[in-house]
Parts: sequence; structure tokens; C-alpha cells
Amino acid sequence: MNKVFALFVFVYMAFGYAQENNDKIELSLNAAIDTALTNNPEVIASLKEIEATEGQILQAGRLENAQFSVEANEISSGFDFGDTGELDLNFNQPIEFFGKRSTRTQFAEYQKRSAELNYERVKKLISSQVKKAYYNGLLSSQLVESIQSNINLLNDFLAQVTDRYQAGTSSYLDVIRAKVEILRLKNELFDAMRNYQQVTGQLKILLGKDNGTEYELTDVLYYQSQNFNGDTVINFYSSQSNFLRITEIQVEQNKSLLSLAEKNSLPDFNFGLAFQNRQPLPGNGFDQFLGLNVGVSLPMFYSSGVEGDIQEAEANLFISDIRLQYAKARVSQSIRTAFNNLSFAEEQLILFDTSILSEVEEEMRAGITAYQNGQVDMLNLLDIYRTHRATKIEYSRTVYNTLLALTELEVAGEKEAPLNLPQGETLGINPVRD
Repeated sequence: MNKVFALFVFVYMAFGYAQENNDKIELSLNAAIDTALTNNPEVIASLKEIEATEGQILQAGRLENAQFSVEANEISSGFDFGDTGELDLNFNQPIEFFGKRSTRTQFAEYQKRSAELNYERVKKLISSQVKKAYYNGLLSSQLVESIQSNINLLNDFLAQVTDRYQAGTSSYLDVIRAKVEILRLKNELFDAMRNYQQVTGQLKILLGKDNGTEYELTDVLYYQSQNFNGDTVINFYSSQSNFLRITEIQVEQNKSLLSLAEKNSLPDFNFGLAFQNRQPLPGNGFDQFLGLNVGVSLPMFYSSGVEGDIQEAEANLFISDIRLQYAKARVSQSIRTAFNNLSFAEEQLILFDTSILSEVEEEMRAGITAYQNGQVDMLNLLDIYRTHRATKIEYSRTVYNTLLALTELEVAGEKEAPLNLPQGETLGINPVRD
């Protein structure tokens, strides 16, 4: 009866495990990046910012609102509007001096270009985060598989040690040592599986798909040498830096602000047209006339304000020039540092590939043979086994670190947030006031 029950439990658990695996969705790195670029909130928000700047262009290019008014004069004391002596219908249109509206529009177009570049920058950064999380998931998965493989290997050792103990050629202490080593590895397996769940959870958040879906990562932890040249790398990634392009556009924006501040010293105009009704004598009807009004603003009476706008714009332009030069130096240094990190990681990886891995594998085979021939004891064999396992783990981490260093290099020119732009409220950059 107990055997039947145990068989039922085993079949039920096996079916559940298979069902769980069937629910998993295979996910490659490229598919993960594509999903994140479609669903990640940061990417979606940066795309919407482009739409907002398109609205700003429309606002900056519109004319000031025309004004319509009705004016009644010579109203009788009884407030009888039918006896009004003068009745005017007025239409006024303020018109800015030539070039002000186009300068505001130019500034808004720079804003849109900055938003477009920031969208590309955000996509790069999100792709980088997805790569890191994906590589971390591959490393965690590989560690789980490695520990499980080591547990299976130790189970074989345990069987051999048990047979030797029963044959009287080994002590029971060796049996205990093998069992303790297996238990220790099972604890490591638990930690590794927990870490894998955390890593894949972070990946799902980046994908914008934190809905309980389980993913099976299909890529492998593999790095192919890039054969980079230092100067070429710095020039290439600097030219691809959206952060630098945004900083350059900030200089152009401040030039637009300075141009607008200078044009604010020029007068604006106001053109008006009136349809006038005049009643020469009460009760004799109205005579119709056409009125024309031309006005001009006098900014020279407020020269201190105009001079202040120009001074502020010149200072902001100077600041943006300095920040651009500083940004170029920072980006260049960030790329150089990332390249040096990648070069160091590649050297470590080459060392593993050319000598350490093969040497450890050979030592492991020799140790197993020596133990079977009674040339080494269990402690020495466990020490060899631990060295072999540690080497495998460190190799996986070295591959992971190299991939991480390459990912860091790819976004080394994008990491700094764009500098805050002057808002331009005092320079008339806001939409035309009603």
C-alpha cells in the first residue's frame, strides 16, 4: 500500500513539474530587449515626451489672439441703448516684430530634437539593463545547473565510498564527509535557486511583464572577443553618444534664447479696424464710418528689463558652452574606463580558456583515478573536487563580468543625465499669452 501511495505521489509531482515547464515561455536576449522597448514605462514615457514637444512647437508658432470688442458711447441717462450716439465694432490683431515667432518655434524644435535623442538614449539604457539582468539570470541558472551536477557527482562518490566502507577499505568517516558535502551543496542550491527567482523577477519588471509569467532563458553565457582598439572605441562611442548630442543642442537652444532676448528690444505692433456708427442728431439715424488703428509697443521705456534678459541669455549660453566641453571630457573618460575594464576582463577570460580550465579538468580526472587506486584519501579528493567546482564557478563569473563590461562600454556615453535647461520664462519663450 505504501509503495502504491509513493508511486502516486511521484507521478503527481512529475505531472505538476511538466505542467509548470509547459507554462514557461522561451525568451531569448533579443526578444527580451524588443519586449522591454515596447512595454517598459520609461521608454513609453520618453516617447510621449516627443508628442509633448510637438505640442510646444504648435504653441510657439501661433499668433497672439485677435481681440473683438463692442464700444457704445453717448448713452442716454435712462440707459436706452437704442438712443446710443456712437456704436463701434472693433477688431484688433497684435503682431510681433518679424523673427520673434520663428525664434520661439526654433527653440521648440530644438526641444523636440532633444526629446527624440533622449528617447534613443533611454532605449539604450533600458536595453543595457535588460542585458545585465538577462546575463545575471543566465549566470544564476548556470550556477543552479552546476551545483545540481556536482550533487549528482557527489552522490556517485558517496556510492563508491559506501561500497569501499562495506568492503572494509574505507572508514565510515569518509561516508559522513561525503554526506555532509552533499548537504552543504543542497544549501548552496537553495540559495542559487532563490537568487535566480530574484533575478528573473527583476528582468520581468524591466520587460513590463510582471504578471506571473515564467520565462525560460534560451541564450547561453558566452563571450566572443571584440578585438577593440582604444582610440577607435573612444571615437566611435563618443560619436554615438546621445547625451553629447543633447548637450550640443542645449548650446543651440541658448543661442535661440539670446536671439529672442535681443529681439525683445524691438517693438511689436497692433493693427485695428473699427466699424463706426455715428448719430449726428437724435432720431436722424446713423452714419457709417470705417476706423483704422495702428499701434506700436515702446520697449525702450523698459530697457533695464530687456538688458537683463540679454545678460541672462548670454550667461546661460556661456554656461552651456562650458558644460559641453566638460561633458565631452566626461564621456571620453567614461568610455576609456569602460574599455579598460573590458580589456582586463578579457585577459582574465583568456587565462581561463588557455590554461586553467584544462589543467583543473586534468587534475580532477587524475584525482578520481588516484582515489579509486587508493593513492589519495577522501579529504584530498574532496579538496580536488572543491577546486574543480570553484574554478567552474569562477569561469562562469568571468564570462559574466566580461559581458557586463561590454554592456557598460556600449552605454558609457549615455549614463549622465542631461543638464537642466533654462526654462526661458523671463525671455518670452512661453507660448504667446492670450
